[in-house]
Amino acid sequence: MATVVPLSLTLEVGGRQCVTQVWALQTGQVADGTERWLLDASAVRWLLDRVADGEISPERAAELVQQVSRWNSGCCYWCDLAAPAYQEALRRHRDAHEQWLLHQRSITPGTHPYLLEAGTVHRWDCAAAPPARGPGHPGADLHAYAAWHGPLDGDLDRIMAELWEETRVSRRITEAELDQWLRLRNHHAGSPWCPRCSPELTGEQAPG
Repeated sequence: MATVVPLSLTLEVGGRQCVTQVWALQTGQVADGTERWLLDASAVRWLLDRVADGEISPERAAELVQQVSRWNSGCCYWCDLAAPAYQEALRRHRDAHEQWLLHQRSITPGTHPYLLEAGTVHRWDCAAAPPARGPGHPGADLHAYAAWHGPLDGDLDRIMAELWEETRVSRRITEAELDQWLRLRNHHAGSPWCPRCSPELTGEQAPG
């Protein structure tokens, strides 16, 4: 699929900067892996005028065309869009992960005796249970982050909220939280109790 990309050309001519807008149509990769770009005709004419007036050489004009038909991120259009927010996303993830770690350090087998893994209830120390999961990472590199940035319109609040949801996949819970979960779960589903650790409840609910 072709992508329309707003770009700009900047020239240093006679000690002053000349800037023109370029609307490039990035048409994707061809068989040999290279990318094809279609530059706006007015921008090409502007460059040719600079050459004709002797302000730049033909070689310099060719260099500028090569520069403008290159992603600023060195990767792709979506990475260019995501790049300005990537470092902030990493910072917010570090803060969220530290918040999660502080909470994990504050809980004990007495306060959170169960581990809820998707639809299965384990004892807190069940060998079959996975560890509690922290918030998801926004991406080990810019390209990975762009997969979050694009679909969620670059809204960092939404991105971080989605990543925080991963803490619900496997988490330590209190008796009250377990009681609420049991009341709200689909009672036509199979047994929620781990067959290996057979967690015991102190309330009215019992495994089964």
